Amino acid sequence: MRRISSSLAAVLLGAGGAAVLAAPAHAAGTSYYVDCSATGSGDGSSSAPFTTLTAANGVTLKPGDSVLFRRGATCQGQYAPTGAGSSSAPVVIGAYGDGTARPKIDANGATNAVLLNAFPYVTVQDLEVTAPGDNTAVRRGVYVYASDAGTVPGITLQRLYVHDVRGKMPSTTGAGAGTGKYADATGGIVVEAQGTATPTAFSGLSVLDNTIASVDRQGIYTWTNWCRRAELASFWNSLCSAAWFPGSGFTVRGNTLSDIGGDGIVVKGYDGALVEHNTLTGFNKRSGSPNAGMWTANSRNVTFQFNDASGGTTTSDGMGYDVDHSTDGVVFQYNLSHGNQGGFFLLCPYDKPTKNFTIRYNVSINDSARGFQVCDGALTGGKIYNNTIYIGNGVNQTVVTESTTATLDVAFTNNIVRKDLSGTAGWKLDDTDWKLDRNVLAGVSSVPAWATGTITSAPLFVSPGTVTADAYKLRTGSPALNAGAVVAGNGGRDYFGTALPSGAPNIGFYQGPGL
Repeated sequence: MRRISSSLAAVLLGAGGAAVLAAPAHAAGTSYYVDCSATGSGDGSSSAPFTTLTAANGVTLKPGDSVLFRRGATCQGQYAPTGAGSSSAPVVIGAYGDGTARPKIDANGATNAVLLNAFPYVTVQDLEVTAPGDNTAVRRGVYVYASDAGTVPGITLQRLYVHDVRGKMPSTTGAGAGTGKYADATGGIVVEAQGTATPTAFSGLSVLDNTIASVDRQGIYTWTNWCRRAELASFWNSLCSAAWFPGSGFTVRGNTLSDIGGDGIVVKGYDGALVEHNTLTGFNKRSGSPNAGMWTANSRNVTFQFNDASGGTTTSDGMGYDVDHSTDGVVFQYNLSHGNQGGFFLLCPYDKPTKNFTIRYNVSINDSARGFQVCDGALTGGKIYNNTIYIGNGVNQTVVTESTTATLDVAFTNNIVRKDLSGTAGWKLDDTDWKLDRNVLAGVSSVPAWATGTITSAPLFVSPGTVTADAYKLRTGSPALNAGAVVAGNGGRDYFGTALPSGAPNIGFYQGPGL
């Protein structure tokens, strides 16, 4: 029997004035239940839930509806709901039942565990998703997709556990654009806007408080075909199919990522995005190709703050953070980077300059290889100030390494670089447009001759060698106290939330008193 909604069926007058029941109307606010551990074929009610994803996929959802999966039960295949919510009444896809176990959706050979195809105003929450594979085909935990659909607003993914997604990897399939990134990407949570006829983008998309573990290739990744613009690095011309139409209002907050085969969190094709309070432990684990921890490309006005990135393996990139090509107005602030084999930051402009980026009040602890690596290409309007870099026992690092003849318009100011105990720290920097002023460079060899106001004595950290930001506050008597230059538009606070002084600041990421 067809499921009747909670509203009363409409009553019509038939021939002779007799009352007849109209076909039951779908009512906003209907809840559908799914229990794949049950037998038979229910109607989606709480007493007779759907028992397959095929049945759940057959419902067209309307504003205020919900689809609730039974806790502890596993559904196999792809869940691909259809319909739309509204700004005042989003569709909610979540969990019901006793206990704390999440309902599980196992793609079981399908490409995606969950597919949202041009579905506006929907919240997906409290599910466990997995998509096994052999790293030779596309696999995704959650795929947010739209093609020739216009602007798709109001999608939220929250409190999901996404794990064991084994999608395409260069180490398995060979190098090239079709190996897990760019269009048709593969990974834990993948967002793609495609098409060629109607400009398509996502607005107000939020990825909140999810746990993503053991996924290949990407952790959280966005892509758009609507990316052609004058500022775009030329190698993208073969990848972009349509004119620039960026997404907006993208938020990535409170997620925990671990054991990621390639990149951790990547934002591409947005004008306005915030990536904050995320923890990434272990990336570039299996890719066998360049990947970084958290980064952005072909985007404007993106902020990364209060994040923790560690455990990047190999030096094929492998940095904690990256300001990549075709970007303008990117800010990295109040972030922690530690134990990354590839280093602290990548700056990678290619044939078009990376413009107006700011890197401030971050701390790097025992990142190897490179503090800042510059790819070929120009940097314009770059500001790197009040960061603290600690290079401890047995760790070697080139503080800045560049391999370009283009102009590097960067102001490197008020930073602490401390090389401690065994190992080396030096420079590979020839461009005098990279200005260095008021930095503490202790134990660092080959300081560029044009550096001004350099302090070479030890900064006197509270507890150096410890992997915690508090350990790199300054002790009483530190030469970095009140020794920095005032920087305009400095954000108003340090890593710890301390308000910045009106006069000379401390050098480094800590602005409190000597301890």
